[in-house]
Amino acid sequence: MKKGHLKLKSFVFLLFLFASFSVSAQTDITPEDVNASVDSLAAHKISENKAETIWTRKQLTGDWGGARTSLKKSGITIKSSLTNYYQGMVSGEGDKDFQFGAKWGFATLLNGEKLGLWKGFFAIAHMEYNMGNSVNGNGGTLLPVNTGLAYPGIEGADRFDGSVYLVQFLSKTDKVVIGKMSTRDLTNFSTFSGGGGRTGFQNTAFITAPNGITTPDIFGAAYMSNNEKRDLTFMVYDANSSLNKIGFSDRFQDGVTFFGSADLIVHIAGLKGKQGILGVASTKDVYNTDDVFDILNPNQTSQKKSNRWTLGYYFEQALWQSPTNKKQNFGLYGQVIMTDGEGSPVDYGFVLGLGGKAPFAKRPMDHWGIGYFNYSFSDGISELNIPTILKTAAGEAGIETYYNAFLTPWFSLGVDFQWIQPGLASRGGVSNGDAAFIGLRSGIIF
Repeated sequence: MKKGHLKLKSFVFLLFLFASFSVSAQTDITPEDVNASVDSLAAHKISENKAETIWTRKQLTGDWGGARTSLKKSGITIKSSLTNYYQGMVSGEGDKDFQFGAKWGFATLLNGEKLGLWKGFFAIAHMEYNMGNSVNGNGGTLLPVNTGLAYPGIEGADRFDGSVYLVQFLSKTDKVVIGKMSTRDLTNFSTFSGGGGRTGFQNTAFITAPNGITTPDIFGAAYMSNNEKRDLTFMVYDANSSLNKIGFSDRFQDGVTFFGSADLIVHIAGLKGKQGILGVASTKDVYNTDDVFDILNPNQTSQKKSNRWTLGYYFEQALWQSPTNKKQNFGLYGQVIMTDGEGSPVDYGFVLGLGGKAPFAKRPMDHWGIGYFNYSFSDGISELNIPTILKTAAGEAGIETYYNAFLTPWFSLGVDFQWIQPGLASRGGVSNGDAAFIGLRSGIIF
């Protein structure tokens, strides 16, 4: 095999492995606030106060002369947002040019009952388009430092993708969801870590835990049940990724993935929290990561690994809550996962973070956070060493901190800093030290 081809193939192989996601706690969808819960384009409901000015209304474009409110009352809710990123690597090996990128999102929600169908039925379409460039992969990092620009993609046709799914409430606490879904929008394991890279943490490690099984977009069905005491989720979906894939062809041809989670709602000192467990299993056969050298060498044959699994524990606990606004709070959260270690590039990992809404009376919408993650690679990945081409580290770890200030209800401006111990110890014979990234982020809700 030619060295240049091996170098490229090795790097692409690792990036592909680390493009996988883990899903955690369920979405909180209720008939009253389904508009705000099923997607993460905006954190606030549409205001019907026509006396609001451009500085106080929830969206830049306002009520469209009453048309927005009229559409919502008729069962049609429309949301749109634009998130801009200006980010660069300020320390580490490689390109230190700052890059500008942007994510445009558009969502439409249809309320079946208001449209003359039946009670409890909703249809959601969410489209997103990435523009510009990102610094993902710089400095030897394997986990995307900018999740918003990593998915659906940043090159060619991969920049655009969409999700379409249906929600049917069986009761006030139980619902079924079916269709193509983005795990970044539909599930975040903590109230304090969500946002899909738009408003909260940007590193993939803090948004969803990589496990090599669950993919960024899925096609399947979910049953969700939540009440004041507990949350339950069970999902069955195509084992292959649905990212940048539309339609029904070739679905489930390589197997299915099963996901389940259960958490208990707890209150400590009057503040809400939760403790939960999750499990993921897939029937898809993949190459055993212990045989990574054989996978990269076309002259060798490698056995495939089946019956892959991941187990995890997650928690969150509010530490402070405004006495006048229960949605203005911050807390501690974390997650620990372990895998079978053979069908995944990750052996085990954990995340611990602190964040939420700012505790300032005059800044109730501001977001902030600080967290640490550490993922240990499986044996085959951590032992990958091709002299002068590529060498992996034992894992990838890092710290991220951010602050997002809402200057108006529809416009936010924030800063993000990350310090990463990269998963690639060296590339092309050049060693990678710790990498530091700093960036600005702005958001507009239309």
